[in-house]
Amino acid sequence: MTDLATGLTDRFDVEVVTGLPNYHESDIDADVPRRETYEGVSVRRLRGTRFHKDRLLLRVVNWFTFGILVLVYLLRHGDRNETNLVLSNPPILPFATYLAKRVRGTQYAYLIYDMYPDMPVELGYLSENGMVARAWEYAIRHVYRDADRIVVLGESMERRLVEKMADDPGFDPEKVVQIANWEDDSFIEPMEKSENEFSREHDLRDKFTLLYSGNIGRYHDVGTAIDAIDELEDRGRDDIQLLVIGEGGRKEMYQERVREKNIENVRFLPFQPYERLPESLTSGDASLVTTDPGMEGICVSSKLYSSLAAGDPILALVSQTDEVARVVERSDSGAQIDQGKANEVADVLESWADNTSRVEEMGRNARECFESNYTKEHSVDAYANLFDEMKSRG
Repeated sequence: MTDLATGLTDRFDVEVVTGLPNYHESDIDADVPRRETYEGVSVRRLRGTRFHKDRLLLRVVNWFTFGILVLVYLLRHGDRNETNLVLSNPPILPFATYLAKRVRGTQYAYLIYDMYPDMPVELGYLSENGMVARAWEYAIRHVYRDADRIVVLGESMERRLVEKMADDPGFDPEKVVQIANWEDDSFIEPMEKSENEFSREHDLRDKFTLLYSGNIGRYHDVGTAIDAIDELEDRGRDDIQLLVIGEGGRKEMYQERVREKNIENVRFLPFQPYERLPESLTSGDASLVTTDPGMEGICVSSKLYSSLAAGDPILALVSQTDEVARVVERSDSGAQIDQGKANEVADVLESWADNTSRVEEMGRNARECFESNYTKEHSVDAYANLFDEMKSRG
């Protein structure tokens, strides 16, 4: 959101209300100012609880304390001439802007990164018919109904939201706006493997490399790609490998699978420092983007944007109705395969490894799609137009 906030300063007075850093354990002891101005953006940090995020209950406590602080701030300082952009994460936040609008009349646009309670229900954390999920669904419908605008990340998310609210006569689907996320086009640019120092350091130049870089969590299926590499080794194709960069709850399970099957062409690396991302994200020949079935419309993988920016063909292990599949098909920048179909993945990788010109063509298509739709400038302009329109409506 830093890019968006700083990008809007030439047209608006921008204030960011946020919490204290709590992403890494070292952040808890970090000495950061409660107020500062960053590149023209006024930043206000609210001092809520910062319990360890690995424990779900303590994370929920953090959410609620921050949500209460935001509500108090909006009730004290909110102005009906202002426009608030509220994010879906943490999921308590939209209720603060909903209540502030009810009391102070302040406008708000609701930006959905992840749909709740759909996500915890789909992941099995909540029962769809349980009391918590039903109460959450009832409450979030008020947020949807009362929001002046709702920003979604793509067609699949808009479709899911409109279908969800179809039985609510108070919901206006016309207020739903698609604005995609973005990647910095000057930070991530296509790079030849022969010129890529990261590729040299990790011996990636002599094999066709499928790259996965990101969270290795509950709804990120890397296992199908691992099984595909196992199949390729059985076919004698030792010139094709999978490189997995990242951390997450499924990483140890996948590493154990590789050890048990003695798969030689699957490698794991930790998350890379920020300054090395331009090299690490362009170090492969193709990118793996994966989201589990059932998650379509609930979220959009941020991996899509960096893969397009890198100019890599995309192997999309997603359902056919997922946003990633739609983008890949329309731009002719890769292939969509259902999860679990390791033989089909192996066939595609074998075909790509044997057809350099086709890989280069899909890579060019990926970068062209990115430059036409997913740069920072495109999205910042879209948000600026949205806020202008909301301001004119009063």
